[in-house]
Order: sequence, then C-alpha cells, then structure tokens
Amino acid sequence: MDRMKGKIAVVTGVASGIGKAIIEMFADEGAKVVGADYDVENGQKTIDGIKAKGHEAVFVPCNLRKKEDVENLKKVTLDTFGTITTLVNCAGVLVHAPFLEHTDEDYDKISETNFRAACWTMQAFLPVMVENPEQCCICNVASISSIKPETNAYYYGAFKAALDLMTRNLTREFSPKGIRLNVINPGPVFTNMTPKEVLNSPEIQAEMCKNVCSIGRLGQPKDIAYAATYLCSDEASWVNGIQLVVDGGACMMG
Repeated sequence: MDRMKGKIAVVTGVASGIGKAIIEMFADEGAKVVGADYDVENGQKTIDGIKAKGHEAVFVPCNLRKKEDVENLKKVTLDTFGTITTLVNCAGVLVHAPFLEHTDEDYDKISETNFRAACWTMQAFLPVMVENPEQCCICNVASISSIKPETNAYYYGAFKAALDLMTRNLTREFSPKGIRLNVINPGPVFTNMTPKEVLNSPEIQAEMCKNVCSIGRLGQPKDIAYAATYLCSDEASWVNGIQLVVDGGACMMG
C-alpha cells in the first residue's frame, strides 16, 4: 500500500512500543523515514529492520532533552532527504508514584521529555514545513491520562494535557499556513512502559480488560500506528486540530 507515498516522516521514540510501530507502518506505506531515540541500540535495530525491507530510513541518536540533539535531528533529516512533510512526537516517559512522592527529578524528566522536547522539534521543523506546506502535518502522541484522571500519573497526565492544548493552539497559528496538527490520545497499550507485573500476569490483564477497556482487550502499538497513519496521510487532509482518542473504550468506563 502507498498511503504515505511521497512523505518524509520524522518519528521520535522509535526504539520500542508505539513509536516503533508508527515508523514501521509509515515505511511500509511508502514514506521515507527518520527515526530518533536516545536508546541507540534498539533505535538502530528498528531502522535496520525497515531498511531490510528495502525502505529508505535513517536513524539519528537523539536525547530530546538536549536542544543541540534536536538541531542535529533537523540537520540530518534535511541533509538526507532535503525536507520534511510529517512529524510525529511519540517519545515519552512515565513515572508512577503518589503525588507526595514525586521528586523534582521526576518533574524535570517528564516535563522535558513529554512536553518541552515536542515543542523543540516543532520549533525546529515548522519553519521548513511552512516553506513548502502541501500536505505537511504534525501528529503529537499524548494519552488518555490528559483527559481522564489516572492515579499515580500526576506529572505524566499534566504534561500530556499541556501537549494537547499546545497542539490545538498551534493549529490556530499554522493552519492558515497550510500545516495540519492533530493529537492521538492512546489508552492502555502494551509497551515498554507497561509495568512488568501486568505484562507477566494474564490474570491482571483479564481484570484490566474487564474494568478498563470496554472493547475487551488491551491495546497494541499497531492500534495507535493505524491512527497515526490515517492522520498523517492524504486521507485526513480535512482533519485538523482534533484529539483522536484510541483507547478501546477506556474513557467510557468511568
């Protein structure tokens, strides 16, 4: 299939989980892709797997908490492919703790990775997109934690909510310039951030399905990749400024 044919896509957080699934699907759908992650070994493995299929792909080691690394990501992208059409901010970290046990280090890590890094990548690439805006778009991956309160994920939910609002605010500024911006809000998805006690316990998973997801199963990274592919393809050329909740019905469960 060629739903992303002609796209030059940068995806952050590609070493595992949702980011890995998104960049793999983009490449399979015809995009030329640039993947970024601080996990060099697994990020490179993702890109090597994409290239093994005959797709054009580049990996850029990138600590998104360092602005110089973000600038290097931009440089490598433009040096390799000349432009960018698609940006997906997927990198994120989660710290589970009661509010009074959250540390200043937790705050810095979550705020810088889940919010400020996305601001930096958008500041880096939006000027390039504006120069040639045809079918350019940004998709930011937030969470239902920004919509539905989640115990022990206070900073995580707060900065994902900030990402939601920032995206919609930027839509007002950049839509007249031809750039679409949307947000995906995933529900409970099996990723490297899933607690080990959940991953290793079919009983806990069954209980979560019963109490958390009305559709009867927990999510997989590919479920979010399908949504990202739609939002970043020409099929969504009239979809702008939305929060697309992909959660198996979790937000309906109270």
